[in-house]
Amino acid sequence: MLTGLRTLPPGLLPAFKPDWKAADLLNERLRFVDPTALMHLSRGLTFNPLRSAEVLDDVLTAFDETSGYVSDMQAWVRGGGLQNGPSPSLSSGRIVADVTETMNAERKVLHAAAILNVEREAGIAPAVFLSMVSPTLDVGMRVELPMRAVLKGNPPLEGTYTVYLHVLMTSDGRDLVYYGVTKRGWSLRFQEHTRLAVARKSHRLFARTLRNLTAARAQELYSVPDERPKLRGLITTICATGLSRDEALDVEEAMVEKYSLASKHPDGLNMIPGGAAGLRGTAAFRPRG
Repeated sequence: MLTGLRTLPPGLLPAFKPDWKAADLLNERLRFVDPTALMHLSRGLTFNPLRSAEVLDDVLTAFDETSGYVSDMQAWVRGGGLQNGPSPSLSSGRIVADVTETMNAERKVLHAAAILNVEREAGIAPAVFLSMVSPTLDVGMRVELPMRAVLKGNPPLEGTYTVYLHVLMTSDGRDLVYYGVTKRGWSLRFQEHTRLAVARKSHRLFARTLRNLTAARAQELYSVPDERPKLRGLITTICATGLSRDEALDVEEAMVEKYSLASKHPDGLNMIPGGAAGLRGTAAFRPRG
């Protein structure tokens, strides 16, 4: 399903400015999707969350007419969601609603959505993918959201915490992983990492790695020889959202310990433990008084 062509001025694709009032108005017309939640989780992206909410709602409605699955998901969300156990799933595979954003030669942006059935991931909770291509580095980028988080019936996300995962995919076949937690939009935090990386003002492993991968990719685009690994793709996964501070810190601590603590995992980019353990570690180095 296609909708939402808009003409852009010359230059890079800008980040969408949140319009909360428009999201409230759109909410009245949509059956399943909460545009305010989608806007909250995509803040800082080029994606137009209002257009994305429309095409996403269209494709979910069409899928529900033949399966009834989205109605089951929404009933589960309104009944308390994870507090009442795992979300409904299909034995045939994991349901993914993939929303894509592309630009044509006339610099018009097109949003499309499709339902994917990932057979090898049967039993895993459904997701919404926001897929795009970086306009500067020409690499694929994807944001993976829990479908439950963008359906109507959830408490508001404003003021809650989100745990996220960044995966930097490299030209030498590695998937480098970094977990973080934020009360603001995760993309706003990523932009801070990016600015620090470009300005060479951060010595953190994640920022240094991002700087080296993107610099090598830029050299490649200009046909300049560079033997360093290059960025081939970026995936951001929203692992959990709508959490209290303590809940988010607990999740981050567990994920970093299990997957991304650099001292334990060769592809990990977290320099210190996550969660409360990490806060205790950094506090030890703060000046007293």
